[in-house]
Amino acid sequence: MLRGPDARLRLVTGLLSLAVLIILAQLVRLQVVDRELYLPKIEQLQQRPYTLPMPPSGVILDRNGDLLVGNLPIYDVGAEVNLVGNVTTTLRVAHRLSATLGMSPEALFDLLNYEPIPGDENRTVWRPLARGLGPDVVEDIKSLQREGWWWLTLQPKWERYYAEGDLACYTLGFVNMEGHGYGIEAFQQRLLRPVVTDARGPVTIGHVPMAEELALGKLRVYPGTDLVLTLDRTIQAFVEGELRRALLEYGAASGTILVMDPRTGALLASASLPCYEPYAYANYSQTDRTRFTDPAVSQTYEPGSVLKVITVAAALDSGSITPDWSYYDSGRIEYGGILITNSDRQAHGWQNLQGLLDSSLNVGAATLAAHHMGATEFYSYIRAFGFGQAMGVGVANEERGIVHLPEDYRWTDSYLVTNSFGQGIAMTPLQLAASVSALANHGVIMAPYLVAERRYPDGNVVSTVPHRWSKEPPISPETADFVAELMVNTVDRRYTRAVVPGYRVGGKTGTSQIPIAGGYSPSEVITSFVAFAPWPDPEVLVLVKLDRPQNERHLRWGTQTAAPVFSQMAGRLFTLLGIPPTDFIAESQR
Repeated sequence: MLRGPDARLRLVTGLLSLAVLIILAQLVRLQVVDRELYLPKIEQLQQRPYTLPMPPSGVILDRNGDLLVGNLPIYDVGAEVNLVGNVTTTLRVAHRLSATLGMSPEALFDLLNYEPIPGDENRTVWRPLARGLGPDVVEDIKSLQREGWWWLTLQPKWERYYAEGDLACYTLGFVNMEGHGYGIEAFQQRLLRPVVTDARGPVTIGHVPMAEELALGKLRVYPGTDLVLTLDRTIQAFVEGELRRALLEYGAASGTILVMDPRTGALLASASLPCYEPYAYANYSQTDRTRFTDPAVSQTYEPGSVLKVITVAAALDSGSITPDWSYYDSGRIEYGGILITNSDRQAHGWQNLQGLLDSSLNVGAATLAAHHMGATEFYSYIRAFGFGQAMGVGVANEERGIVHLPEDYRWTDSYLVTNSFGQGIAMTPLQLAASVSALANHGVIMAPYLVAERRYPDGNVVSTVPHRWSKEPPISPETADFVAELMVNTVDRRYTRAVVPGYRVGGKTGTSQIPIAGGYSPSEVITSFVAFAPWPDPEVLVLVKLDRPQNERHLRWGTQTAAPVFSQMAGRLFTLLGIPPTDFIAESQR
């Protein structure tokens, strides 16, 4: 038996050899025998950094299921710069990464170059390199990591994707990083944004720890609710195109067109121009908040003569006058300390209700309000028609409008006569469209709405049931039908540029001055036209509004601008909606 140093040397050598054999055996087992067992785990470790840490927000679809707003994965790329290497290595890395990240090598070198402070050599230093990159960078970064650049990092997140660009931009809107925004995105964000539930109940994703808890399975994550809108993508695109053409033709600064089903309140199109790109909202000036507010529901204006149909309906429904009422139009009326004249400054002699609407007589409307109804009666109908109140359409920043009531300290008698023909009272285009829809819908205002269906994360689908805006209709069916017939006659007899061949259309124009300091602008106006068709059972109501038309032909009246826009678009619109001509309907009913 060997003793002494030789024996101890052989013992140590043997033990080391045994240890090496054990290690080799383990390597063979891991890489050959149990290779298939560990491959999924290896793949999982490789994929984990690129798995999105939260579910996407709910998508927004149009009424036909076409995507309007969805989600795209984007990635922020960073690096632990203390592990990159020396200056030569850093320069090589910068050149290699420049194409992938879309940055100059010089800019990347400045970010990657790191000189540790004495004593901090072992401290991890992470720096962001690029933000908001597409999924195509994932494979590039993974390839570089496999080559040994494992200090590169990817932070995935979701970005809102607007499938149709700026289509319906105001209606869809956006939500910024602080959670503030506009349109449906902002109003419905409690449904659209992902929700995480813990032992305390549901909380928004922004208020819980993210990566660690989700990775450990401590939190249950549910995706957002999907919304199906009443908007029709094809109709919306067509209407926006017609509005864009109208702005060019009449030199208008901006404009709005609404298309509504008066039977249900569903908005089929809500177009306002000029627009903006919701996905690039950060590129616009944040100081001008009006850039993002929806002109259809968030900006008010004085409607002008369109409101005369409401005044006539109120006078009839209240019993203040009868359908055969008439008056002598002298071209002027003084009331509340102001003198009211007709827009043409002319006297029109004896007139009835049809003549009042045909010639759009300010004196006639003022006579109804001041000498037949009075303030209490008149404003009770103004409220009943929805003015001065939010319609509850379901978007952020909806305005209530401006109505001065007799009980207000600033109200004077003059408001009674000016409000009767749409001056001194302000409303949104949506409020005006909804009020006139009562005439088209036999006295009933249906609540306007944009969300047709909510598809919840648990599979439940809840559809919006059309309902009345108020419990009591503002006017009786008989009054509504009578005034609507007057409007149809007005289009046939006086608004020839609003006629749509084959269809019976009822409508009313408006030309309103724009308030300025000390009065009204002498040159700038807002023109509008609201119409419904086909009478006697209207399926669609359209409001056209053009702001500040300024073309070389000096066309500044609603009959010359807004009414022709309606006529030019209506035929195609009715075809898209599948509405047969009135003559065809009458023939089929014989």
